[in-house]
Amino acid sequence: MKRQKRECPESSNPFDVLSEEIIFMVLDLLEQNPLDKKAFSLVCKSFYATESKHRKTLKPLRQQHLPAVLSRYPNITHLDLTMCSRVSDASLSSISNACRFNLRSIDFSQSRLLSCSGLLGLAQNCKNLVEIDLSNGTELKDSAMAAIAEARNLEKLWLARCKSITDMGIGCVAVGCRKLKLLSLKWCLGVGDLGVGLVAVKCKEIRSLDLSYLPITNKCLPSILKLQYLEDLVLEGCFGIDDDSLGVFKHGCKSLKSLDMSSCQNISQSGLSSLISGTEGLQQLTLAYGSPVTTSLANGLKKLSMLQSIKLDGCMITCDGLKTIADWCISLRELSLSKCSGVTDEGLSSVVMKQRGLTKLDITCCRKITDASIACIANLCNSLTSFRMESCTLISREAFVLIGQRCHLLEELDLTDNEIDDEGLKSISRCSKLATLKLGICLNITDEGLMHIGKGCPKLKELDLYRSSGITDLGILEIARGCSDLEMINIAYCKEITDASFLSLSKCSQLRTFESRGCPLITSFGLTAIAVGCKQLTKLDIKKCHNIDDAGMLQLAHFSQNLRQINLSYTSVTDVGLLSLASISCIQNITILHLKGLTPSGLAAALLSCGGLTKMKLQSTFKWLLPQPLLEHLEARGCAFQWRDKVLQVSFSFYS
Repeated sequence: MKRQKRECPESSNPFDVLSEEIIFMVLDLLEQNPLDKKAFSLVCKSFYATESKHRKTLKPLRQQHLPAVLSRYPNITHLDLTMCSRVSDASLSSISNACRFNLRSIDFSQSRLLSCSGLLGLAQNCKNLVEIDLSNGTELKDSAMAAIAEARNLEKLWLARCKSITDMGIGCVAVGCRKLKLLSLKWCLGVGDLGVGLVAVKCKEIRSLDLSYLPITNKCLPSILKLQYLEDLVLEGCFGIDDDSLGVFKHGCKSLKSLDMSSCQNISQSGLSSLISGTEGLQQLTLAYGSPVTTSLANGLKKLSMLQSIKLDGCMITCDGLKTIADWCISLRELSLSKCSGVTDEGLSSVVMKQRGLTKLDITCCRKITDASIACIANLCNSLTSFRMESCTLISREAFVLIGQRCHLLEELDLTDNEIDDEGLKSISRCSKLATLKLGICLNITDEGLMHIGKGCPKLKELDLYRSSGITDLGILEIARGCSDLEMINIAYCKEITDASFLSLSKCSQLRTFESRGCPLITSFGLTAIAVGCKQLTKLDIKKCHNIDDAGMLQLAHFSQNLRQINLSYTSVTDVGLLSLASISCIQNITILHLKGLTPSGLAAALLSCGGLTKMKLQSTFKWLLPQPLLEHLEARGCAFQWRDKVLQVSFSFYS
């Protein structure tokens, strides 16, 4: 039988013939820009309804919007409330009722003043909830943990910096949430051996455990090391653990794949050997800011044949120690030696010669290495995707040419505070996959070098030119032409930059972070171009751009509706410009120091109008000029104030 076409009456919507599955496929392709989905939903009623069903993730700007948006989007599985500085019981009740069956993940990490009753309702009603992030909940106490314990299916719980929680609260979680697989207790200073021990005994399925900076000792370690599924253990800053307490362990945790013992200065090679004994499957080891890396410590790694990543940042390292690591760690892919004293050409070259499969290398502030190391790295490590070498001051201009000639797979390159020049940039422009390039305080580069980068690195997303004083509008023009997907640029204190650069960069529609402090030639005309062209902008720093005034703010208020953070210090903005920013519903963080045109009444009006503020940095004189009830009201609404006594600067220092 010949298939007949489905015909629509002339008055019907032609889009109605599309199935819901096809429309879902279209929406899946619009994940990058939320405005695209919004525009899609406004095409017709059927698209509006289908987009409502399709959305699974929601990030509301205000808690008062929750009832309406939850009613529109019935299938939400992940709710991100980081834009809501305060979440009331009424809002939690709305979530509990609207998302009773579908909600699986909720993020409160930037929310304050959550109540126990609200959390209890959420935990009891949303039976499928598996992830809760309560990080930074400094006001949360054990009663809140008792409420969370009712979420019986919980698998992931973040409690970083919940400093008022004690062993009793964690004990409630351990008893109630037996399915936990990830638990972060970083900086929970009230939790000790008892609470951690209860988690290890009751939550047998734990795979990731972060105990950073907890006052624990060896008492809870036996239970932790018996966790048969534990893969990721973080003991950073656990000063109560030492060699003596670890010496009693004959077998470590066999399932462990990642171990972080940063800043554990009471643990030497003997304690480390005890802890990692039996962990032949370990793949990542972090020993940053700990004991010196000597031959004896490195010898303790000989059985870790599967080790792929070692981070030794801030440690004193001997040449023999590095050589021993090179001998034993045959599968190494990532090596971080940032700010390590004792790193020399001999030691680094010995590692590179035996670890040619390295993909990530960090030698930041290794000030003893020379061109010899760079030549060795460039010739032997052709698989590098990330190379960080900030402030390697003995390396000459010629060495940077080798990087571009050999390391063509680089995606991240940090050359901050180095002697690289235009010839080096010309060579590096061969790295066509480069996405992040940091050239801050590189005083030998000019527009000519940037022209090569613009032509050769079309995938560039982040470019840092902080205080690279040889850059002018010509170089920025070439970057804007060739790197249209740019998301972040820092041109702070590039004092030759004018509005022409802003006009060029306005074509980079994906720009999200723009730092241009200390560019005295910029005016509101240039800022207007950025506001109109870069509608995804979320962070803007125009401190010390003295010629930017209210005209620029009015354009930001109209076009930059995604802006969340702005620094207006030392500009010519007045009450009018500041108040206009209140129309930006996303704005959360504002810094305004030394605005000569700002009055207490104008500031008060702006503060009241910006309903989503979570952080405000102000001159301390305003603390006594603003009504105290106003400040109390704003703090109750979730806004934290930082007061600064910094005097008005007449001359500008190099590091300001």
